Amino acid sequence: MCVVCVTVAGTLIAASQLTPVQVLSDFTTSQKTLTSFSGTSAALSSRQKVEIKNLVDGSPLAESVVCTGLVTKNSTKSALSSARNRAKAACEYAQRLNAGLETTVLTRTTSTRANSGKVTLLIRTPKESDEVAAPAPQPSPGPTPQTPLPVEGTNCSKIGQKVADKNGFMKCVWQGGPTEDFLKNVNWRYFTVNKVSTSASNNYTTTPQENAACTNSGDTFDISGGILECRWIAGKKLNWIKINSTKTSFTNAASPVPIDICKLQNSASSADRTGRNSGSGLVGFPLVDTNKNRMNLKGTNEVLIVPIDFPDFPGGSEVLAQLDYDKKWMTDWYSYFSNGQAKFNITTIDKWVRMPNERAAYPSDAKTKDAFASDHGRRMADQAQPFIDQISKEVDLRRFSTVYFFYPDGEITFVDFIIRNQWFKTKEGDVQLNVFSWGKNLEGMETLKWSYYIHETLHDFNISMHAPGNGWPFSIGTNQSGISLALNPWEQFLFDWLPADQIYCDDVRTLKSARISLSPVEREDRQTKMAVIRLSATRAIVVESHGIDKWSNFKFGDREFPPGFYSVMAYIVDLDKNAAPPINSDGTSRSNEDWAWAVFQKVEGGRSNEFNLNTNGVNLADHVAVLGDSFLIEGVRIKFVSTGDYETIEISRG
Repeated sequence: MCVVCVTVAGTLIAASQLTPVQVLSDFTTSQKTLTSFSGTSAALSSRQKVEIKNLVDGSPLAESVVCTGLVTKNSTKSALSSARNRAKAACEYAQRLNAGLETTVLTRTTSTRANSGKVTLLIRTPKESDEVAAPAPQPSPGPTPQTPLPVEGTNCSKIGQKVADKNGFMKCVWQGGPTEDFLKNVNWRYFTVNKVSTSASNNYTTTPQENAACTNSGDTFDISGGILECRWIAGKKLNWIKINSTKTSFTNAASPVPIDICKLQNSASSADRTGRNSGSGLVGFPLVDTNKNRMNLKGTNEVLIVPIDFPDFPGGSEVLAQLDYDKKWMTDWYSYFSNGQAKFNITTIDKWVRMPNERAAYPSDAKTKDAFASDHGRRMADQAQPFIDQISKEVDLRRFSTVYFFYPDGEITFVDFIIRNQWFKTKEGDVQLNVFSWGKNLEGMETLKWSYYIHETLHDFNISMHAPGNGWPFSIGTNQSGISLALNPWEQFLFDWLPADQIYCDDVRTLKSARISLSPVEREDRQTKMAVIRLSATRAIVVESHGIDKWSNFKFGDREFPPGFYSVMAYIVDLDKNAAPPINSDGTSRSNEDWAWAVFQKVEGGRSNEFNLNTNGVNLADHVAVLGDSFLIEGVRIKFVSTGDYETIEISRG
């Protein structure tokens, strides 16, 4: 029996047989100590799951993971058992994410009392080189069987499950499509992993130098005060670009015209505002009726988050961590993007609210049956009433404007409720509420719950959203299941949440040549976020920067910008094209850029990058400018002239 055992290439080896150096010589390793567990629980919190997922996703070619429960010296048997159970839970979750991982569960003592009760994961990936140090002679084991990859395109049942090979992984994903055909569209899909090099692990033939050529976007090299990052530049070339650890600040010249010039007026618009369009929201100024759904664009909002489970689908102890996680990110998001003007008091029911019957007793399909009908909101509310009945037994709902509720992870039978301003019966009397629930499509898209809550509530403020790029992963308004969960700067402008000193404004009729720096919208700072060139009373060019930063670095659902991603992007806002986003009769979105009130523009002369983000058959790289690229839009030239800590453009007549 091994006192300490290590799994190497599928063979269990006693630690006494090999020195630690020999055990690890054929491997590269990554390690993570998880955040603390709650009380005596061995259940993983949502935050811990994200930590494990980031570790596993960061080593897609790994073969094994060792999960170690930490205890102090002379710990009780109960503490040792708890440590092992926690380590076992961590390894089981890692293996769910990558079925090809060999797992080993250990316990060991720690002299750091603060680490007692925590779990450390060590994930190991075979080195690619064939020239490895030979270990001490051992009996030759038979060949290690490799987990065969599923056939791409065939059905699977567990969304998020992965099976890896040396180049990437096959993942069980929902491919989209009609809600009623959900399970038919859950299939295996192969993803290639982008490999990047660093100072610690690389095969650079020469020492990288600023502005010199490089070979792989996203590669980095440590230098004094920061890094060099390999980035695409004009002409499909790659250069080393300096990025400081502490970002430098900048000051732009004042806008040559008052900011009000760039506030396109709804009164000048000829957009059709009848039928579905009458309630679809606004995209120009002034933004009125922002409280039509009893939500305050500026001021305090009282909202409630409720976890709901069922006798046939019970929830686990991770619910408190999930609630804490969603509450934190919702609070942080509104605080930053509203510039402190919108406050959300978030109340949570800190336990699973158990429904009295099994899931089949509660239909949720009203949304999928004629989403165009005027009574679809009332029909959804009637189906949601049994849930409100149970929730109102726990809390008086009269002080809340909005209720969000969700189910245990993996629930894919319910359709989401999107209900605004409907009346519900409670024990205290009738209450008017907005109600947003979890659903199979959100689960299928591996959506962060807090981002869904925010997306739907933004609609309550009477804006259209869903442009530019409906479904594209550049803002929480176009895709709550995307990569960037920042708020589009034009929408911040509409809300009067974006300070004037973060906006550059000019008028095409008197356009002044200017050099303007932009901070990525995903970065949390108070620098310029948007340049606007007014074209007419109802049209304007908007220029913004996107990059990898706080609000695009969640890596949830394997979604992230490609290594080395940075950009300048431009779009035209056109109030005359404001209309309700196109949907199918079951309420699902339909891709169609022709309707959109804002449309991303293509880079002049074709793309210079290979970022290759694809949405609905469109390669988004065609709309991403890198250093040296230009846009030419209705006689206005926007040239990308500098990058590094931030992006700089030159605006001139074309």
